[in-house]
Parts: sequence; C-alpha cells; structure tokens
Amino acid sequence: MGKNKSAWLIVAETNLHVGNENINNFGVIDQAIQRNAVTEIPCIHSSSLKGAIKEYIAECWNKKQGQAQPVSCKEVFGSEKGAKDEETQRGQAVFFDAELLALPIQETENNYYFKLAYDFEKGIQQFAAKLKCLGMQVDASNILKKICEATGIVEAQKKPVNNFKELCNDEHLPIIARNKLDNGESVNLWYEQVLPSKSVLGTVIECDEGLVNALNGKIVQIGANATVGYGYCTFVKL
Repeated sequence: MGKNKSAWLIVAETNLHVGNENINNFGVIDQAIQRNAVTEIPCIHSSSLKGAIKEYIAECWNKKQGQAQPVSCKEVFGSEKGAKDEETQRGQAVFFDAELLALPIQETENNYYFKLAYDFEKGIQQFAAKLKCLGMQVDASNILKKICEATGIVEAQKKPVNNFKELCNDEHLPIIARNKLDNGESVNLWYEQVLPSKSVLGTVIECDEGLVNALNGKIVQIGANATVGYGYCTFVKL
C-alpha cells in the first residue's frame, strides 16, 4: 500500500455536531462540541473523523456489491475492535485532527446572508505551517483561495478577523433546542451546540490513492444526528 499524506478541507454543508463526551457541562449547553484542548478552537478529533470515513466507505462499498473494491477496508482502517481472528491488524491509514479554519457569521450589509470569518495569521498560516512540517508545501494564500472556491463565497464575503477565538466561544456559536415528545408532551428538552453550515475545517490524511479518490468531492456524514440532517460535509483535496 503506497501511502502519501494529503491535505483536505472539510466543508460543513449542514449544521455539524461532533460531541465532546469528556466534559460535564452544567451551563445552558447540554451537548458541547469537540475542541482543541490547548487553543479551545472547535475541531474534530481524529478518532471521530476516522470513524465517520470508515462508515462512509463501508456503506459505499456495500452499495457496489459485485464490483472490485479500490482498497481493503481492513487494510485502511484495521481490524474491528475486539476481533478474535488470527489476522488482526493495524490500519495503514493515518488520520489527523481536523482544525476549524473559517466560520460563517451573520452579515447585515450588502445583501449577503453571511460573511466567512477567518484568522489568516493564527489560523490559516499555522495550518500551512503544520502541512510543511508534515512534508507538504501548500501556500496559505492558496488555502484561503480554495476555501472561497469550496464555499462559493465572493471576495466581498471574506472577513479577516483578529477575534476568531471569541467568535468560536460558547456565547457565539449556535445552540439548538432539541426535544423528545411522548404523546405530544415534552419529556426531554436539551440544548445542543453546533458548528453552522459553511464552516470549514482543515485536516491531513495519510493513505493510498484509492481512499483519496473515494473521498475527494464526496459528502460524508460526520458526528451525531444524521437523521435530522446534521453533519453532511464535503471533502475537498488541497
């Protein structure tokens, strides 16, 4: 299996909730999203990303019964947890955390629904520096250009900011009320934090060409609440 590292943008086409199960939140938010432990910027942990891609690939291949699979699911992702057979093996693909690079914010001018906020120096340039450390030469300006193309925004909708971390805190990200009804009566009301649609994250995947071709330009459901339309994301190779 010839592996190469590839850089990706993940564009949320619908609201995205990848839950953080490691914290207890006693405030308004019952279900918080995953965040980088140091920067507190929203992210998708590599294990969650790997699980979503694995489920997508397995589902796609199940729909193509009788056709040759581009790569072995076992080779890419490893044996199932708790597998007892003698051929238990480690997955050959490597998945990195996905970092939030751009966030849509409300716009009241110029008849645009939103502007795409980003921190070029602390966000996009740092992501480019990470890619360089991993052996990939991708210019930060080209990353921003690709973000604009992937989200379909025009120049007037770009908004460089120096308070990106503040825009990502609990006071600014959307919180959606969810409810369970029993015979029309509310029996379980909770509040869930999301990254809004058109949020853009960046990640790195080390894999062979088969997985790259299977992902590029495709929509993968990530995180919780697939049945209510959450987490449908387009993968765009840089």
